[in-house]
Amino acid sequence: MDPREMMKGMMGEGFNPMEMCKNMIGSITKSAEMAAYTTPELRARFEEWLGQIETEILEFLKGRDAVAPEEVGEHFKVSKESVVFLLSKLAREGKIKISAGERH
Repeated sequence: MDPREMMKGMMGEGFNPMEMCKNMIGSITKSAEMAAYTTPELRARFEEWLGQIETEILEFLKGRDAVAPEEVGEHFKVSKESVVFLLSKLAREGKIKISAGERH
């Protein structure tokens, strides 16, 4: 998979990095609030689910040159924002590589 092509699909037309940062900060804040009230059992279940979906996403991406986040989201029934979070997490962990590129 060409990481530049993946990022092209993720960014799309009219990509606004400030809006993306604002959304990410909001998500982090919400996650922190939820973590304060969540039991260790629920956190463990979430981590388990996260690991499962990451494995499934890696399998889904195999052999593809480029994938739009909407396509991944539709396949896994999650939002584009969730897909961006998951792909970013996989990239931080070195499991995939993504880079910015020009959209065709």
